[in-house]
Amino acid sequence: MSRLAFVLYTDPEQRSELVKAQHALQAAIQLKRKGHDVKVFFDGLGVKVPLHEKTRELVDEAMKEGIVAGACGYCASPPHVNVTEKVRKAGLQLVGDESRHRDISMFMDEGYQLVIV
Repeated sequence: MSRLAFVLYTDPEQRSELVKAQHALQAAIQLKRKGHDVKVFFDGLGVKVPLHEKTRELVDEAMKEGIVAGACGYCASPPHVNVTEKVRKAGLQLVGDESRHRDISMFMDEGYQLVIV
């Protein structure tokens, strides 16, 4: 079975980006259920995906499957997207902080193939 890390950069406030996020989450959930080792990480404007009303149900489902690896704390921080507290309240772990952006190679270092959305 494969090891895949879905990294979502999509801005859910843009319709085409919202659809990409929904499909990526659906694919990640389906692959997990088929036995693949899957992680989902929200980065860049993608830190807003767990907060959007049209993706929240899928994010909750992904969290129940145990595949959500968190959101970028640097991108969520006040100087950037400014949703740190909202992301925490949504139950996601923040990776990195306002002064430290974690590199997505952290998934590659663990043997995951990256799926960038």
